[in-house]
Amino acid sequence: MTNTTSFFLVPYILAFLLFVLRFYNREGARSMGQPSFLLAMLTVAAAFAYLILGVTDTLPPYGPFVFLGIGVVLAGIAILRMFMI
Repeated sequence: MTNTTSFFLVPYILAFLLFVLRFYNREGARSMGQPSFLLAMLTVAAAFAYLILGVTDTLPPYGPFVFLGIGVVLAGIAILRMFMI
């Protein structure tokens, strides 16, 4: 893994911040069972898996692009959930 692939984590950061923002503002942080909280934890777990696989050098050559796709999907879900009532 090279230092240039760290920008693949940008969608994860965006998705995490939006999920947390929705969890606190829209859902009132009522329960850890809320979908926004669970999706925020999924986002952190996926980013953590990407970093661990990169550090241990077990990330396949196509791995960064798969994780980028997952991050973009999670960021898209986060943006859509911000506009849902």
